[in-house]
Amino acid sequence: RNIGFSYTPRPGKVAAIPGQQGDTLAMNSYFTGLLTMASLIMALGAQNTYLLAQGLRREHHLAIAAFCLTCDVILVAAGVLGLAALIQHSPLLVDILRWGGAAFLLWYGAQALRRAWRPAAIDKLETTSPRSRRQALLAAAAVSLLNPHVYLDTVLLVGSLGSQQAA
Repeated sequence: RNIGFSYTPRPGKVAAIPGQQGDTLAMNSYFTGLLTMASLIMALGAQNTYLLAQGLRREHHLAIAAFCLTCDVILVAAGVLGLAALIQHSPLLVDILRWGGAAFLLWYGAQALRRAWRPAAIDKLETTSPRSRRQALLAAAAVSLLNPHVYLDTVLLVGSLGSQQAA
């Protein structure tokens, strides 16, 4: 079952070029991946907002972007190579991810609520000294790897779609 987008060449072109079906499959896979990842990037999550905030502050934004990219590539590859199936068939792993993700979201939400109730805390954030690269990368690791949406979107959704594509 292919739930992605399809690319169909113009009529009459299929027989004219040898190997066109392979090209069509490659384009189908390309557009499926491109549109799926574009739709996931448009929905700003914890990782995207953290990266944008660090970029606006000009605090280690290139190192953080490289780290986030590396995490995403590894997670997509893990999903395509079968981690999605392993997670779905392991009730203990599903529970660990579920409750760990819930704890992360509660902590992250509590931090945001605290900042909203005390606007002075937001002003204080602007005047505090910059984070070290290590602190910034540890925070990037937290929003990249502790967020349950990473595993739902990147590993399960993208991994499942990727594993369905022709090799």
